Amino acid sequence: MDVREVFHVVDLHAGGEPLRLIVDGYPPIPGGTILERRAYLQEHLDHYRRRLMWEPWGHEDMYGCLLLPPERETSDFGLIFMHNAGYSTMCGHAVIAVTRYLVETGRVAPGPGRAIEATVRYDVPSGVVTAHAVIEDGHVASVWFENVPAWAEVLNETVQVENRVLPIDIGYGGAYYALVEADALGLTVEPAAVPALKEAARRIRRAVETERVLRHPVEPAIEGLYGVIFTAPPRDPRHRARHVTVFADREVDRSPCGSCVSARMAVEHAKGLLHVNEPYAVESVLDTVFEGKVLGPGPHAGPHQTVRTTVAGTAYIVAFRRFYLDPTDPLPPFLIR
Repeated sequence: MDVREVFHVVDLHAGGEPLRLIVDGYPPIPGGTILERRAYLQEHLDHYRRRLMWEPWGHEDMYGCLLLPPERETSDFGLIFMHNAGYSTMCGHAVIAVTRYLVETGRVAPGPGRAIEATVRYDVPSGVVTAHAVIEDGHVASVWFENVPAWAEVLNETVQVENRVLPIDIGYGGAYYALVEADALGLTVEPAAVPALKEAARRIRRAVETERVLRHPVEPAIEGLYGVIFTAPPRDPRHRARHVTVFADREVDRSPCGSCVSARMAVEHAKGLLHVNEPYAVESVLDTVFEGKVLGPGPHAGPHQTVRTTVAGTAYIVAFRRFYLDPTDPLPPFLIR
């Protein structure tokens, strides 16, 4: 058999959201920074993303992450995130899942003595993320991470979406997200509503990007509205919130979405609805839960006073796989919608 381009991957999920971690198979990627390497992937190696994310190897809601050497001497690994439409700048569920894999497989060891925590520092396109694996009975019980600085970009404004005016906030948690109440559209945050939420997100994203330019004040390569967070009251009274995020090309996050939780906490903190160190548990469309906190003020990002946030969740390893290209296969990667 003529076997070419073999990819070693680990499939995981965090809160129900899939992650395909690519640990081997890519050629060397030039570039000093993660953003430079990400740009190289976009220009020269994007056919690998399509192969690994799209059908028949993947599906329209597949999410991926490439494990790389770090950019900084003080970091342990670099991460580049990918999805059905391209590459994202931050992904919390991926950080949770990758950390579990690294610790469970022994690539990262706990601290000295009777340590109950292992720490991993990642370079990601939007900055540096430090993750902590909580170890119980020799296994990773959960992972929490301090995200890149988050802030409220837009508060209490409206957007004209075709013939409807919608109240909207926009937060940054490593990427830009618009927050809209699902009820304002007559929708719910339930699996049955997902097709309607996907279509609503497409219209909202187009309207927002028509009205305003979203660009990181320090790193202009980070720009544009990445996703729409549809909010709703929680089912469980012990939780603070519920939401679902539609991002990239109508891709639906099954988890509460770690960078989304950071962005939403930054918005609610700016509104005075969430205090420093106050627990913030968020349900997903599947009722899975991530927990977060605002730790306090972070560094300024241009005109924005940022906040430091943490997000916690649990991930699970699903499979260890090898994918390879059969050169006799005439079918290119595809998506059926």
